[in-house]
Amino acid sequence: MTDHEHDLDWSVELRRQPASCSAGHLDGGIPMFEVICRPCGDDPGLDYHEVSSWLRWIRGPYPLAAGITAFLEHDEYHYRAEETDQMFHAQWRNHPRGD
Repeated sequence: MTDHEHDLDWSVELRRQPASCSAGHLDGGIPMFEVICRPCGDDPGLDYHEVSSWLRWIRGPYPLAAGITAFLEHDEYHYRAEETDQMFHAQWRNHPRGD
């Protein structure tokens, strides 16, 4: 069982970048963080270099403050997309030609 199998049921996570990725630090020892997004297809068990360029773009790496901002913006993106999807389905159900 991997460490990630113990994670709570989350969809977007900000985590400290593992040491295997560029030592997880910028010059000067600043810890780096990454955004892991399951709805976008990311797998927390995969190394940074094992995911697509699109997922690497989402992941970062980010210093802490920028990581928090990226996490909040990405989570908001999914929240708004879900809200829009629910509104569309509700309107379609009420449409004369809907199911």
